[in-house]
Amino acid sequence: MNMSQTVTVRSGAWHGDVERPLPFPDHWRVQVYAPSDAPALGSDQLNAALDAPIGTSSLEELAHGKNSAAIVVDDLCRPTPISPILPGLLDRLQSGGIAKQNIRFVIGSGSHRLLTQEEMVKKLGAAATAYEVQNHDFMSGDLRALGNLSCGMPLYINPTVADADLKVCVGSISPHGLAGFSGGAKLVVPGVAGYATIHYLHNMCSYRGRGSKQSSISSEDGREAMEEAARRLGLDFIVNVVINTKREVAGVFAGDFSEAHQRGMELASDTYATSLPAGNDGSVDLVVANAYPYDADPVQIGKSLWVSEYFADTYTLVFNPACDGICYHGARVGLDYAHFKAQETQFDSSSVEVRVGRRHQRIVCSENFPARHFYKRFASDILVRDWEGVLERLDRELPAEPNVALLPCAPIQIPAPSD
Repeated sequence: MNMSQTVTVRSGAWHGDVERPLPFPDHWRVQVYAPSDAPALGSDQLNAALDAPIGTSSLEELAHGKNSAAIVVDDLCRPTPISPILPGLLDRLQSGGIAKQNIRFVIGSGSHRLLTQEEMVKKLGAAATAYEVQNHDFMSGDLRALGNLSCGMPLYINPTVADADLKVCVGSISPHGLAGFSGGAKLVVPGVAGYATIHYLHNMCSYRGRGSKQSSISSEDGREAMEEAARRLGLDFIVNVVINTKREVAGVFAGDFSEAHQRGMELASDTYATSLPAGNDGSVDLVVANAYPYDADPVQIGKSLWVSEYFADTYTLVFNPACDGICYHGARVGLDYAHFKAQETQFDSSSVEVRVGRRHQRIVCSENFPARHFYKRFASDILVRDWEGVLERLDRELPAEPNVALLPCAPIQIPAPSD
């Protein structure tokens, strides 16, 4: 079978961010459905956003008279390029009177795994070695208890963040099944929350995808609780970015955690809007979802699977290298990361077979996704390692000249509303 037809996609967020050619059989009709996208901002535009905060005073004014600051940033399972934001942010905090030694970073990982020092440098750049940086420990016995929210959620927060005079969150705004969009108050809960808080949040929220049930992302069940938690904590300021399809900063929204986030969601909705064929008219035989820019952490694979809700009666093939290779989500396993690692055993990738099941059965092509973790979560789906091998098997099941819809950055794409 001749596979000289190729489509180049971005791949390996935080692991090279490379251009990767995906070969396809020549007789397949492959159509790429890309989002609207947006150009990258320059450094002057980044600083302009910090100088014109939305709904609150400037950072310098907020820092005046304060002794300490905690800056919460998201981890490597999120594609946020943090380092371009930090020089302007740190300059303004110090201009406002907070000494460098009293500014601390906290990795707002929720119940994700801890970052290594090398990974902190990837995320924060030079700030990772110039400032104190802590991993949030969601199972710590030294969390600050801040009472219960109106929904009943017990609120436990990282002590470094809770005790700081000034509290800032830096993250990105992209589609999220439980919160509508990431960003805003989400870096407080679940970002720096304790296990009881995170567990409550995940159980009170309902998943609403981007597929056939709705055509755009709206506020979800947990957003109100997140914002109430941020108010209870006293979150002073956020810096949220919208990235483009190359993981560059395309928009910066700074200021009040609710107002700035609302403004950022508008750009995110426009940037990620994608005109797609009707999902249930039979015009698509196979949908291929590239998992960039959420293809580092295997746990994030769910963000690419919404396509199987949108497209009816098709095969779904997800390309996700899962470069990190560690499938840990503490809220699911109920263990801290150290004990999770102690239970892990070496996985032999040769035991994964290339096979194809019925339509509606999702296929994930991944070099690094641990098979036992995949099948524990997706028991009826298929994990393969060989891209060309699975295409050869699919070719036997598909029509003679199949119509293929390829989404180059599926986790952040949103079906555009129908006219």
